[in-house]
Amino acid sequence: MKNAKRITVTYLFEGKIYPTENTPGLLLSGDKVFVTDERLAVYKATPTSDPNVYLVNLDVNDNDYLQNSGPVMEAIGAC
Repeated sequence: MKNAKRITVTYLFEGKIYPTENTPGLLLSGDKVFVTDERLAVYKATPTSDPNVYLVNLDVNDNDYLQNSGPVMEAIGAC
């Protein structure tokens, strides 16, 4: 994860973005972000106009790529 970048992750759910729900995260290769707020998770995200903020649209895709995927490091590497 040498190339991972620290970012802020914002979430869209129920058609709204709630800034109080923002979490710190790591941008992984491609379009995945790693977050650890309530639990370990990897979500698909899109960049915003701020290069340090990425959006996870839970209304479109709430798939956690870590769930049921074996050891955490393997799952992150597979993203």
